Amino acid sequence: EEFYSGRTNFITFQIEKLKTTLSLESTYPGNTANAKSNRRLQQMFVACESTSGEVVGFAEVDARPLGGNSDDNRINRSYMYNLAVDKKWKRKGIATELIRACEEFVTEMHELCAENRLYLRVRSCNDAAISLYKSLGYDEVDPASISLTKEDINSNSLEEGELVLLAKDLPIDAECEVECEVE
Repeated sequence: EEFYSGRTNFITFQIEKLKTTLSLESTYPGNTANAKSNRRLQQMFVACESTSGEVVGFAEVDARPLGGNSDDNRINRSYMYNLAVDKKWKRKGIATELIRACEEFVTEMHELCAENRLYLRVRSCNDAAISLYKSLGYDEVDPASISLTKEDINSNSLEEGELVLLAKDLPIDAECEVECEVE
């Protein structure tokens, strides 16, 4: 609740909380409504305090086609979202480690995606997050370069402020490069 309480009003807080809950439920292991083919394309990472087990950070990465559709014409692209760190634990490297875990996941399952690149959306006014992402090699991307519009990038967001699209090209290991060249 703390992740949304300071940035939303009473109504949007409830909606954001519901959206997050539904997102988590849809990908939770054992959910029979979730197709097995999508299981490899989505991952959640949770950072916990080592002694108490208290959750201090969270991130998700998803390479399913936008909208969760299984339409063969849709392209799988990896997106990181829902990155959050408890304010008591900020500036301790937790966000960086969660981002790196997402990047590693994408690198390991890159053969299922159109490209070995990780995308994310961030508020244009969130200078601290943008600075972190840029320090880790992310650059702003024109949504049109991947057949999206600014409206697509800002859809389903209830918070105020424009979102920008950032991306980072991830390395491909040498073994994979050889396999890709042979094919």
